[in-house]
Amino acid sequence: MKLIDKEKIEEFWAWFAQVSDPLIAGIERPGLMSRLDDRLRELHPALRWEITPGLIAARQFTISPNMDQELRGTAQHIVSSAPVLPHWEFYAARMPKEWNYKLQIENPGSHPLELDASDWTFVLLNDRDDKYKVLLNGSNLPGLTQKQRWQAAADILCNVAGEESVMESVSDFQLVYNLPPFVARRARSLLTLRLVFARLRRCETCS
Repeated sequence: MKLIDKEKIEEFWAWFAQVSDPLIAGIERPGLMSRLDDRLRELHPALRWEITPGLIAARQFTISPNMDQELRGTAQHIVSSAPVLPHWEFYAARMPKEWNYKLQIENPGSHPLELDASDWTFVLLNDRDDKYKVLLNGSNLPGLTQKQRWQAAADILCNVAGEESVMESVSDFQLVYNLPPFVARRARSLLTLRLVFARLRRCETCS
């Protein structure tokens, strides 16, 4: 875990507390969102963040390690210093969401790409150390870079199952244009993946 200066963390949360009410407006304040992005990158450039409706409060603010095991402790360390604020809850990993299976992927130099994963499929393969490899198959995929495919797969898995669950259960994942023939017959609708992860978590709890 990379140690971050305590004073910098305190400065970040002090600023967040000052703008917490305007931040609730979200995308209606793009300049404020940009400043939030800059301030978090000053703590660590590989961390990601998101603001979504809360589970018990109006909003949740998540500082995510972006599926990087080495950054889990860093995100947890920062979030452990979060202030108590009305209308806000804080997490150090992305939570599962109720969503429409549409997401946007950064596309440098142009508008973000919107992907519709509602008719995608997946295959779950046994891997080492009682973990699994997940192959996602998007039949309607535009041309994407390897980085964009990785981020799309990561975002989908986190939205479906939650980042902590994915990091605990999955050793590797890929978004592919075509599934290998020997596993294609095992493909299932992506819409069922949440139930599959729920069963995996129950099995881990019972073992």
